[in-house]
Amino acid sequence: MMRRLSCLLSLVLLGGCATQRAETRAEPPPATSAPKPSMVYRFEGIELFGTRKHSREELLAPYLAALPPAGTLLDMEKEGDSFIQALAKGKEQLQARHGFALIRNSVTAYAKDMTLRVTVDVVDLGDEWRLEYAPAPTGSVAEPDGLLAAWTTYLTRMWRLVNAGAISTDDTEPCRAFHCFYGPGHPELMALEAPLLAGVPRHFETLARMAHTDADATKREQAAYLLAYGPSREEVARALVPLMNDPNEAPRNAAMRVLWMLQEKADRPLVPLEKVLRGLHGPLISDRNKAAGLLAVLVAKDASRRVDILREGGQVLLEMATAKQVIERKPALDVLRTLSGKDFGEDVASWRAWVQQTLAPSPNHR
Repeated sequence: MMRRLSCLLSLVLLGGCATQRAETRAEPPPATSAPKPSMVYRFEGIELFGTRKHSREELLAPYLAALPPAGTLLDMEKEGDSFIQALAKGKEQLQARHGFALIRNSVTAYAKDMTLRVTVDVVDLGDEWRLEYAPAPTGSVAEPDGLLAAWTTYLTRMWRLVNAGAISTDDTEPCRAFHCFYGPGHPELMALEAPLLAGVPRHFETLARMAHTDADATKREQAAYLLAYGPSREEVARALVPLMNDPNEAPRNAAMRVLWMLQEKADRPLVPLEKVLRGLHGPLISDRNKAAGLLAVLVAKDASRRVDILREGGQVLLEMATAKQVIERKPALDVLRTLSGKDFGEDVASWRAWVQQTLAPSPNHR
């Protein structure tokens, strides 16, 4: 458990873009020659998202009874197991009391200020449509030209460089694909990236088939990141959009993350708005924060469907805007600022009033 949790805290270095649950698989540990990163985080609290039937205070009560107070310093190397067990206990009690179609505890840690926050995602009974995705693929696609292994080697080295302080999580340039993680200009990473730059365009269709049809969700996720090295922005978008409906959160998260960066630098919309709005209603924080980030850059290219966006996603965006979790709050506010041309900061009451005013029927149509 502790190894998985340690890797969890490394993975969320994706700074505002990634959230991982405690059950996530492990990434390779840092090199033994690198300084061991601190595992002491300040626990900043817990919040809940997704219910239309219960108050947040009511549902968080079992968690608050089991967790340390907000502001507590936690050495996750020593206390991580007990922290995760407390979260699991709160989840069990909540499910026993109310019953939900889904409950998920997501832990997000921020390396920049060494803080940690928890989001509890719930799906009410009656809202099971939020869990409806494409059927699980059943195929098997052989790895082309060792590209999955090359990608794993690249990520392993990248995390070792991050943990050693050799590269920053703010450093994503120069990016030679349509999506990059951290330190892509570091000489060690540039050398490891060479087979990806050469191999992905040759095997693009095979990787797209893997992303769409392979039964292994890890392979689908890896293929999604590799497709970012594809031959054109349009082809990459076409290959990744279907993964927004993947039944597993990891390929969905990877696809929307790549599409977010790809769309940001495009000169026109490349992702169907309906797909993005569906992602906004996804069951997990990793669904809606990527969908909101993608929506923000999409409407920057074309805000002509502002009313449709607010009708379909306005309430979700307003709920996200109330979150203390910055990876949830920031992209939602970015969407509202872009749609409105206004900036009410974090004043959610003013944003709510603007949404209501925008959706109100004009006097001529009453």
